[in-house]
Amino acid sequence: MDPSDTALLGVSGVVAAVVLAAAIAAGALFGFDESVLRPFSLLVAEPIAWIVVAALLVAAVGNAYIG
Repeated sequence: MDPSDTALLGVSGVVAAVVLAAAIAAGALFGFDESVLRPFSLLVAEPIAWIVVAALLVAAVGNAYIG
């Protein structure tokens, strides 16, 4: 990976962390109801969801590495 790909991957990681933190903060402020917890409960309940998340991560990293 060249420096621009590394920077892009770092920025996308920061954006993902901010989105996750915002969802957790919104749940803490307004109460954790089903709408906030649903994505997390799907990851816990459905093992196939982990495969999909891993495939998306591999595709993103592979695209950054190959491109």
